[in-house]
Amino acid sequence: MTFYVTNDQTFECQYVPIYFYWLDCGDNVIATASGDTTFLDRGIYDHEGNIVWAEFNDIDYPEEDRIPFVGAPDSCLNDDFLKPGPVRNICFKGGGIKIACADSLDLRGDVNLNGLAYEIADATVFVNYFINGLSAFTVNDLGQIAATDVNADGIVLSVADLTYLIRVIVGDALPYPKPVPITAGYRADNGFISVNAEMGAAYIVVEGDATPGLLASNMTMQFNYDAEEKVTRILVYSMEKGQTFSGTFLHAEGRIREIEMASYDGAMVRLEAEAIPSGFVLHQNFPNPFNPITKISFTLPGASDVILEICNIRGQRVSTLIDEHLQEGTHGVLWDGTGMASGIYLYRLTVNGNVSTKKMVLLK
Repeated sequence: MTFYVTNDQTFECQYVPIYFYWLDCGDNVIATASGDTTFLDRGIYDHEGNIVWAEFNDIDYPEEDRIPFVGAPDSCLNDDFLKPGPVRNICFKGGGIKIACADSLDLRGDVNLNGLAYEIADATVFVNYFINGLSAFTVNDLGQIAATDVNADGIVLSVADLTYLIRVIVGDALPYPKPVPITAGYRADNGFISVNAEMGAAYIVVEGDATPGLLASNMTMQFNYDAEEKVTRILVYSMEKGQTFSGTFLHAEGRIREIEMASYDGAMVRLEAEAIPSGFVLHQNFPNPFNPITKISFTLPGASDVILEICNIRGQRVSTLIDEHLQEGTHGVLWDGTGMASGIYLYRLTVNGNVSTKKMVLLK
């Protein structure tokens, strides 16, 4: 039998015990074909075969000390000698579910889940994700998301993963390394976006239906307007070996909602704004990954109504950190993930009705 237990990958490779459960006398009973006799528990064992409750051992397992919801109580027995009563002769042994390891289901780099990793088709699907969102994953969205952690840094769906995937495909790198994150500065000035270090790819989201212009002649650009969120998603990358860019590489009118870059080595880049862009900016949380506290910062170009929320990977809100009117400038708030499960979370900033979202990873 195959059970769908959870989509939280932090539970991978674990064994989850399953026990029988009693609420009333009709639970976990077996009857004869004629229906004249029913059978109740005689003994109850855990998944390792250890005794949990023995109905006929009143010294070690007296009725007054019965564990809640374990076995049918003696009150279920019929003392009327004119009516046939239940018979205690069933032994119940608990079992369990072994949750599959992610590596046994999703081969790192096999983004299209066809069993072959690091193909040009995997890069095509991944590029499609950046332009069109999760609708690009048509086979199994959770499996395909897990397969995108190409650079093994624990963060899925990043442009750093796409950069390294391309490097492996063109034969410029080997699979499975874990690059060290780096820091770089960027500037957004009247729609011109620049970076002060050599980059391998960039992902930018701007407000409105924009027509961006690529200024880095050795790179490729794809973009798409998301009518639902009213933003344009832009991806700058190259399928050619050894290609990087720096300086002013893109022109895109509209306020920046999100900006992410990766080095040619496939490392995540922590971007620091050298100037306040034309709109509000939601910065990457730090540290990331974190356990259990991280700081979330954002910059406002003017006084604004601000809502900052934490959501799970499905977009369901789990906490509201800020819901108030704030003055211009940079603001920061700490989020304590104590009591939350390990995994990917989203933090969503709404400023005067406009929304920006970023990913973060809680590792315990």
